[in-house]
Amino acid sequence: MAAAGSQAPVRTPRIAFVNPSVGFSDRRKSKPIGLAYLMAYLEQRGFPSSGFDFGDSEDDPVGLARLYGLDGYDVVGFSVYNESFRSSVAMAEWIKSRNPHCLIVLGGPHATAVHEHIVRRYGCVDVVVRREGEEAMLDVVRALDDPVALRRIKGTTWGAPGGDGEPVVNPDRPFVPDLDQIPFPDAEFTSHSGYPDLTYFDSVQGRLKAALTICSSRSCPYNCSFCGVLTIGRKYRSREADRVVAELLHFRERHQIHYEHVYFSDANFFVSPTRALEVAEALHEADANISFSFGTRVNQILKAADVLPRLKECGLRFIELGIESASEPVLERLAKHVRPAVNLAAVRLLRRLGIEISLDFIMLDPATTLDDIRANAEFLREAGFYDYVPHDHLYTALVLYEGTPIRDFYAERYGEVYDPDDLPNPFTMFEVPAVQRFSDTLRAFRRQWQDRIDEALSRGELALASLAAGGEGNGIDRASHAQLQLDVVSLRHAPNLLFEALLDDAEQGFARLDAGGLEALLPRLGPDRLTLGELITRNDEVARRAGFQQVPGAVGHHGRD
Repeated sequence: MAAAGSQAPVRTPRIAFVNPSVGFSDRRKSKPIGLAYLMAYLEQRGFPSSGFDFGDSEDDPVGLARLYGLDGYDVVGFSVYNESFRSSVAMAEWIKSRNPHCLIVLGGPHATAVHEHIVRRYGCVDVVVRREGEEAMLDVVRALDDPVALRRIKGTTWGAPGGDGEPVVNPDRPFVPDLDQIPFPDAEFTSHSGYPDLTYFDSVQGRLKAALTICSSRSCPYNCSFCGVLTIGRKYRSREADRVVAELLHFRERHQIHYEHVYFSDANFFVSPTRALEVAEALHEADANISFSFGTRVNQILKAADVLPRLKECGLRFIELGIESASEPVLERLAKHVRPAVNLAAVRLLRRLGIEISLDFIMLDPATTLDDIRANAEFLREAGFYDYVPHDHLYTALVLYEGTPIRDFYAERYGEVYDPDDLPNPFTMFEVPAVQRFSDTLRAFRRQWQDRIDEALSRGELALASLAAGGEGNGIDRASHAQLQLDVVSLRHAPNLLFEALLDDAEQGFARLDAGGLEALLPRLGPDRLTLGELITRNDEVARRAGFQQVPGAVGHHGRD
């Protein structure tokens, strides 16, 4: 019993945050930075937590929850995307069955978009924290022992008491105005599969660098109809340049790793070119060997063309460019508010400056026509993307995320009511039968050949790099060396050649496909007109003789497209 006049100690709850599985493995996995910010924010204020990252696990969600003892916490929060929602619910239901007093919290883009639906349908979910989570989640853990105050926290949605009646939707919470007041995302996660070393091969300096992901701003002021950022809000805010530098130096010391490349993970790093230049110059002043990369829109590239040369001087190596499509009708549906000519002009500008491009592209959407695909194919060839790897851009289709205008557009167009818990399969929605068959055939090629092409390219390019570095190559003569160079180029072109052959055939009613199947469309490659299988075999044989060396953890600059 507490002495008279004394205050009872504040209870420190056991808190866990979970990045649930999306149902497949992704070898390019990185730590969930949003949860890391949230965990660091709470710990700074006296509420430590444990992080669990199952993002690329293919194991049963309940088995993971059991294995890592998630039923032993007072609060479990899930960061939820459309793809991971069902995994989150499965874990939450199991935790509640084992520990009914555990507070289950959902946050993230999907939870924000359908917050009322979630607390209505799923009794295992106590509360949804909408939009940004730091301040609201701090209020939640502080008020755990005060049920009345708990259910009044701004920015939260609660299920009706006893499951009857309407949810409690509290007013929105203002966005965090000053991002520099949020601590660095210094949080560790228990991962079921671990993390690959994040690296960048700097072709300018000719060496592999340890890389760090930094988020220097939040949100984006644009309103692309397909973008999940819209569910969180378009209020753009940025951090000061000196804080970005301080974060880099902090993690160098913290991890004892000399990070020399920064991947900026901002939704749109280049909203303010002046601020972008301030960040670049501050990094360059701190360490002249630092290189960096970021993502932005094509129209911003052209508007701030005068800034780009200085950014390059400060270490800019590549830009992840949101081109999306070369078809004007598709760009209109995506609300990009640019014309195809702007895409091409931005690409040509970056190529003139020697700044490489990481390509963001949406090849197909439900209303795509063969004319749209033809416009994309011509753009990729004209803009110099025939040698571009990875080849993912050839296979992409628009995903209709909950809370985005494009999902509402297609729901109305088709008279559909999509289940808020589900993502419609983008590869089964095409309006034009020829586009559906084109997509099905292209995906069949990807399943049968793309992994083999990727592996052969890796072996061939590593062998060429070894030879260029002065490796002995087990007696590889000049002719074999030249042949390997040509074969690597042919492997880069192979998916594009198949894509164009399939498109030609689709425009002619699929005569070749009907007569001979996919095999009839596979390209013959090189001056000696080898089949794709024969070319891969020859590439691998020469690469083996060259004694190629695999660099553990090495990732090229397109490793995070």
